[in-house]
Amino acid sequence: MKEDKAYILRKILTGVSLVLIFATAGLLAITTQLKTITFNYYGNVKSIKTLASSVDAFLMQNKIYTEENALIEPAKGSRLTSGMTLSISSQNEEGFDVESIRESYSPIVASVKQEIEAIPFEEETVNNEEVDSGKTQVLQEGVEGSKSISYIVKSTNDKVIQKDQVDTQILAEAQNRVVEVGTKVTVSRSSIVTSIGSQPVDSGFVQYNIALPVEQQQYAYNLCKRYGLDYPLFIALMFRESGFNASAVGPGSYAYGLCQIAITNYSNLNAKLGITDLLDPYDNMTAGAYMLSTYMSIAAQHVSDEQTKVVYALNSYNMGENGYYNNCFSQGIIDRAYSNNVLATRERLISTGGV
Repeated sequence: MKEDKAYILRKILTGVSLVLIFATAGLLAITTQLKTITFNYYGNVKSIKTLASSVDAFLMQNKIYTEENALIEPAKGSRLTSGMTLSISSQNEEGFDVESIRESYSPIVASVKQEIEAIPFEEETVNNEEVDSGKTQVLQEGVEGSKSISYIVKSTNDKVIQKDQVDTQILAEAQNRVVEVGTKVTVSRSSIVTSIGSQPVDSGFVQYNIALPVEQQQYAYNLCKRYGLDYPLFIALMFRESGFNASAVGPGSYAYGLCQIAITNYSNLNAKLGITDLLDPYDNMTAGAYMLSTYMSIAAQHVSDEQTKVVYALNSYNMGENGYYNNCFSQGIIDRAYSNNVLATRERLISTGGV
């Protein structure tokens, strides 16, 4: 048993000896291949140990990349030997002029600068219904404001190459210019309206306690005198038609103003009277009085009784003369709710002074 153990021990020692011999031989082989060369890389000279056997292998192992026009001595593919010099340089014989490069170098300078800018004022308008249309006046002159703007400015050789805004501060708010604009429309009235409106009223005029301005009541009074109408009857008709609302517009925009003049009558009234605006109270009253007087004249062709003439004229004003004649008068129907209402209002005006 002892002999077996000695045998195994001798074999292990023999194996270890062989490994050491081979390892030593390998180290000797590597040592014999190791070279020391001088490497000049664009003027930077170093002593380098390498196992590379050629210039190509050296460049590859050390990851050295060269330009296409680089000068390599000895040339690629040449064998490396210990003690030799491997040089890489530029084929440009002039080389680099450090001073000229330094002189031509232009540094980029960054600085913070502030600029003051004006804030323009705007113009706003204020309408005034009491001033004639087209007239203007300045209520407040405009004043410019100001603001401070901060920039980061990059420049080189005193030339700005980049400018970035970083902050804005309002120094003074702008004040708008305020202009008053007149919007009052002065109606160009017809010669009839102008003529009647210029006449003073006589002692027969009665001012009623109604929602109709006194100057319009005076106009209606002179208008009735011109067309031979009963003044309180005409006032009562306007109350029945619009409640004295000069801006009243009937259903479907069919009739307009104090006397609710139908739009279908506009062309005829414009041609005969020169009226242009059915919502103008004076034009509208002129049209209404003219139409009522026309129906009074037509009524006189059918009846002689004054009261019946008034009823005929009122209902014709409401329905149209043909409509009233064909549907009512020709069938013996004289009075209607419309005419009765207007006549009752007339009586209240006379007895109480209002409606």
